[in-house]
Amino acid sequence: MAKQTVETGPLAAKIESDINRGDIKPFYLLFGREHFYIDRICNLLMEKALPAGERDFGQMIYYGVDTTPEEIVSHARQFPMMVSRQVIVVKEAQGMKGVEKIESYFDKLMPTTVLVICFKTAPDSNAKNIDKRTKFYKRAGEVGVVLECEPVKEWKITGWIDDYIRSEGFTAEEGAADMIAEACGTSLSKIALAVDKLGKALAGGEKHITCKAIEDNVGMSREYSAFELAAALCDKNAPKAYKIANYFGENSKRYPIQMIVAALSSQYLKMLRYHACLADRMDEASMAAALGLNPFIMRRDYGRYARNYPLKSCMKAVATLKEFDYRSKSNARGEASDADMISELVSRLLAC
Repeated sequence: MAKQTVETGPLAAKIESDINRGDIKPFYLLFGREHFYIDRICNLLMEKALPAGERDFGQMIYYGVDTTPEEIVSHARQFPMMVSRQVIVVKEAQGMKGVEKIESYFDKLMPTTVLVICFKTAPDSNAKNIDKRTKFYKRAGEVGVVLECEPVKEWKITGWIDDYIRSEGFTAEEGAADMIAEACGTSLSKIALAVDKLGKALAGGEKHITCKAIEDNVGMSREYSAFELAAALCDKNAPKAYKIANYFGENSKRYPIQMIVAALSSQYLKMLRYHACLADRMDEASMAAALGLNPFIMRRDYGRYARNYPLKSCMKAVATLKEFDYRSKSNARGEASDADMISELVSRLLAC
């Protein structure tokens, strides 16, 4: 199977669409560092592959650490009893020794079996992953469906949140996606849980998610957020930037310097991409897509941000953030507290 070049979301959406219309393949390999899509597609298969009345007899769930490839192949080759077909799900397959040996099943697939392998790779870059050089991986794409689930890039996460909110039937106030991203990071599972919580908290069938609702239910304050700090810095609004920085310094357990640096780095790297798009003479729609921004927000804010931070200033800001990222994670910080570092960082960025 060729190397995946398309983002996980559209590929997962196509697989979900096929399942919903009854086009269910005999084999699924779902793997990668983003577990949201693995769980979502697995749950959808468990719901759609068999009628509710047949699941007690036809649906079997195994865990990698408690089974072997030989046992899974043996069960997959059996005929279903009293049901139209059997669904075999192997969860946490990363705990199975020699998972690649399941490849022997591909020589004789059972048309009455749906076999689903869920292999969750840890976020650590050195974590065990599916070996794409094996016959198991190469043949899996020939006999069934293979989906590698990769995390959404940090600079694209707010766009993903906006899309997910719409897919769940809600609308959101401007800035809501940024607040959810700051509260949940790039974990799609955490984001989905937060949106679900917000949806349940809305009264009387209300479908609009406000920043106030996020403050009340997710625990983020719009006034004191890395999103607002980034906006204040990009506007060279020193009083507001220092006000937020002081709040972060007084609440450093909730707002550690590493989190602040990561959030600001995302913003300044986005500004660098904006300068690159300008240099390439891209049209507005293409620029917005490249930056993962709503065209209105890009039009309203980024021209102003770019004037405050010309290309060289923006590059200097990114270098400053890299310096603080290193210092915050090493002995190079010396005796400086998080509060000290946040204050110094804001001062340095305003001076860029």
